[in-house]
Amino acid sequence: MSFSAPPSRLLLTTLLCSGAVACSPFKTEMPPSQVTLPVQFTAAPASTEATDLTTWWTAWQDPLLTRLIQQALAANPEIRVAQARVQESRAYTTMTKSALYPTLGATAGMMGGGMDWRHPVPPLLKMAEPNIQDPATDGHLAGITMAWEPDIWGGNRARARGAKQMALASEDILHGTHMAIAADVAANYVTARGLQKRIALLDQSVSTLQSLLHYASARFDAGQTTQADLETIRGQIAAAQAQRPLLVAAVDACRHRLAILSGLPPEQAPDLSAPAQYRVPAPPVTELPSTVLERRPDVRLEKHLLDASLQRLISTKTDLLPRFGLEFFGGDGRLRFDGIPGVSGSGGLMAVNAYLPLFNAGRIQAKIHASDAQLHQALATYDQTVLTALAEVEDAYENRSSADQSITSLTAEVSALSQAAMQARGLYEGGRFTMQDVLTTRIKKIAAQDDLATAQTRQALATVQLARALGGGWSNQPPS
Repeated sequence: MSFSAPPSRLLLTTLLCSGAVACSPFKTEMPPSQVTLPVQFTAAPASTEATDLTTWWTAWQDPLLTRLIQQALAANPEIRVAQARVQESRAYTTMTKSALYPTLGATAGMMGGGMDWRHPVPPLLKMAEPNIQDPATDGHLAGITMAWEPDIWGGNRARARGAKQMALASEDILHGTHMAIAADVAANYVTARGLQKRIALLDQSVSTLQSLLHYASARFDAGQTTQADLETIRGQIAAAQAQRPLLVAAVDACRHRLAILSGLPPEQAPDLSAPAQYRVPAPPVTELPSTVLERRPDVRLEKHLLDASLQRLISTKTDLLPRFGLEFFGGDGRLRFDGIPGVSGSGGLMAVNAYLPLFNAGRIQAKIHASDAQLHQALATYDQTVLTALAEVEDAYENRSSADQSITSLTAEVSALSQAAMQARGLYEGGRFTMQDVLTTRIKKIAAQDDLATAQTRQALATVQLARALGGGWSNQPPS
């Protein structure tokens, strides 16, 4: 319904309505989380000071790794997409906030032309004076309009808060992209380096097997071994050589991935021919689980989406309440006809509109139920994200710990086989061992070194996984 009254009375009525009710009578609270956070991570090392994980890769002391990560963070297409989404969300926030303020506009128009008054000029006179035209008319109208719907129940303010939460969520997507890109670069880098080490060891193994084949062939010619022994060695050589192209292809795949992460075509993959310089740091020390969750972008994202769902529900509930609007128009105009006195003047019109939903076939209630269900969905998603984050941290710590233990055992094995190889060489020179014994011991040592290289790569990957699980790899500075 709508009504009109003197402007002062209308304005006073609107202000009284706004002051009488400052907020929605519907009390809507955030439902509680069903996840109980642990006091600490069971697999985390004990320490009194946490590790700064903002740029965790600098602790690896490898200039090439640092440069590759910096290049990827500066040029990765996914980061550019996330940055654009942040700008888009901020624009939507500004659009939503605009509903809290009056809308002002200016209107203007002009008109003119001839009017046919059924030949007010006598026909004979018009024949004598053909240039005489029908009477003309012109006019103009200009004014200012204003419309405002006071946010009495807080629905627009709730929508603005929800839009703000969505903008913060888009920033967390950008932060999470930074975190993922840095970890992806490091993982591909250390994987490529580990594969290169295994290729070098594989070449040593093939060379040693070929020496063994040469020695066995000489013994075969002397009748001291069998053809089966020769074929066994040849099979070992063929199996080792078959692994090399697979390892080389895996290295190239990592290099191509590094190029793509930096926004470059695979043909511009970085050169990894120089020896690696990285040193795997000690496991990063973390704070309480609650602090880790506050730093992880994926958890922060779901928290903002949850808050946005709550604000959406609050805003939806206000649709059940009456709405009020204030409208105003003030203008000046003139209308003139040839031969008739002109008409001009100015004036204004102010009105207060009110609307109360009486019957809508349950549409508003259904919308409220849908918003409430969306809120509980967002809460369940948030709880699931928290549980996943906690599990990722525990798993990452355990993976790093198991890799450390494996490296300790394999290092001892390599050391023992190195001693055995030296002793076998001495016994061969003393005439107590054959060259086959020496070469066989050397092959065992190379195999143990390959296992150690694999374990070292697994340790490096576990460290990267741990830095990412702890929410490292992004800055707390607001994104541009």
